[in-house]
Amino acid sequence: MMKIIKLDSSVYNKISAGEVVERPASVIKELVENAIDAGATKIDVSIVNAGLDEIKVIDNGCGIEKDDLKTAFLPHATSKIRLAEDLTDIKTLGFRGEALPSIASVSMVEIKSKTTDAEIGNYLKLRGGEVEEEGIAPINNGTEITVSNLFFNTPARLKFLKTPSGELSDVKNTVIKLIFANPTIAISLSDQNQKIYSSDGKGLGNAIKSIFSEDMWQNLLPLNYEKNGIVVTGYASRSTYFKMNRTYQIAIVNGRVCDNQNITSAISTVYQQYLMKRNYPVTVLSIELSPAKIDVNVHPTKAEVRFSDGNQVFSAVYHAIKNAVEADIEERRVQFETLTDEAEQPIAQQMPFFDSAPEEPAESVAPTQTFAFSPFGQKQEQLREETEIERGVIENFIKNREKAKETQQELTETKQMYRVVGQVFGTYLLLEKGDNFIIVDQHAAVERLRYDKLLSEYENGDIVIQPLLYPLTIEVNPAEYQIVESKLSALRELGIELVPFGTDAFKLTSIPSILSSIDVNLLIKHVLSDRPEKEDGIIRERLAYAACRSSIKGNTYLTDDQIDELMKVYFKEGLPLQCPHGRPVYYVYTKRDLETLFKRIV
Repeated sequence: MMKIIKLDSSVYNKISAGEVVERPASVIKELVENAIDAGATKIDVSIVNAGLDEIKVIDNGCGIEKDDLKTAFLPHATSKIRLAEDLTDIKTLGFRGEALPSIASVSMVEIKSKTTDAEIGNYLKLRGGEVEEEGIAPINNGTEITVSNLFFNTPARLKFLKTPSGELSDVKNTVIKLIFANPTIAISLSDQNQKIYSSDGKGLGNAIKSIFSEDMWQNLLPLNYEKNGIVVTGYASRSTYFKMNRTYQIAIVNGRVCDNQNITSAISTVYQQYLMKRNYPVTVLSIELSPAKIDVNVHPTKAEVRFSDGNQVFSAVYHAIKNAVEADIEERRVQFETLTDEAEQPIAQQMPFFDSAPEEPAESVAPTQTFAFSPFGQKQEQLREETEIERGVIENFIKNREKAKETQQELTETKQMYRVVGQVFGTYLLLEKGDNFIIVDQHAAVERLRYDKLLSEYENGDIVIQPLLYPLTIEVNPAEYQIVESKLSALRELGIELVPFGTDAFKLTSIPSILSSIDVNLLIKHVLSDRPEKEDGIIRERLAYAACRSSIKGNTYLTDDQIDELMKVYFKEGLPLQCPHGRPVYYVYTKRDLETLFKRIV
């Protein structure tokens, strides 16, 4: 039987270091955060060989007293908290007292520091956590710490590091996040005396412009939103701008860069109707809330946080981004007023939305209407949920036609709105409007119009409810029961009827007809999800699917008259920018663009 012993400090310090100090980037993070907590307004980071050979951090903070230099390198020594109760009101980045001893235990460290009221600075040299030398040192107010030969005494750790270029990439990523999280502090990074990043400490906008490209900056929208004591500021990309991964999504909570599923889910929920799969928005979010509502003591690296009410955070982030994106879309639509003003056509001259025009006496049909064109539907693909919606639109069509005939409103000629140039590849429509040349994706255009019609019906409360022939029993645990119970009223408004069945189950008795063909397991997953707005999201997904299925496809050749009829409606609706799945509907090129392309002007 093995005897139980107490580990020597040299052993448990190295074990602890493995949690805090994984690579050069984590060393830089801990040292820069210490400088921030010390009140620094300027922090310079320099590295050699991606930090594997040397890391130096210089700050102009408050400095460390001579008597505290040695104490700072003892395990769990900190100036940030005093009592256990302080953990509920943490306002600093560090507080565990693990960073310096962990770093020192696996490297060689030299630290110089001077406080404002000291005449001269002091220094320490440590090797593997043991003090080897100490004395006085000439230094400006603040602290300079140099970490060299990282993991010299733990060679096994070196085997798990990336190549120098890979480690440098991690260092860059870490410093970018620190710059964004602390936009009022001037932070720089140099590699072997070559400057990589440098922020001026004059706000988040300037910080982003110092890191991201001009093109990316031009596609970011400012955020400013407050709800339930949660303030969300920062920037999020336009609905048309995206990257191929989530590495451009940065969340900062009370000045701390961190990960949290509530925040990630909120971002995804906003953009799911705009971006295609595997496309991701750019976000730099700063979220401020009471320290009492957040737990940062989840992991030694403090890279993850938990909220006392994740739904409130979700809702605040969701609405902050949603409001900005929708306002931007509306603003960009206004830019096309010159195209839409002349497009105010009576609905009688708009194209039929469905497979055939409404039945009327022969004398009431305009003699010029000699064909029935249906860009919104194909009979062999009619979806069950379309019938009630079609009926309402057709009735409205008839009323507006009669009203137009009574007022004898004079129609504007199509040629005054735009000129149909033609169609290429059976997919793209070409139009000329003044000095603008417009290319339209016919499927995306019709899909958007169809989606907007369906969505309008849904938002107006005209939802067709379908009772289930055999109600479905959903068994839940106590936590899930509370989730579902809190959503019953909202679900009922969406046409999803759930009835309590005992203390651990619900009966699903009806659903909206738009969900009639959906996988019930997917519906249950949405219902049990601890996220607001999710149920509304699944309805919108089905509306988008219905719009896509009932739209004309690519490689479908249209006549000029059919193109004209389609574009009348699209101009009337204000030229929506994207289809429900996020693909662009059209691009506009000016005459000058074309003349520049062909070198007529330079």
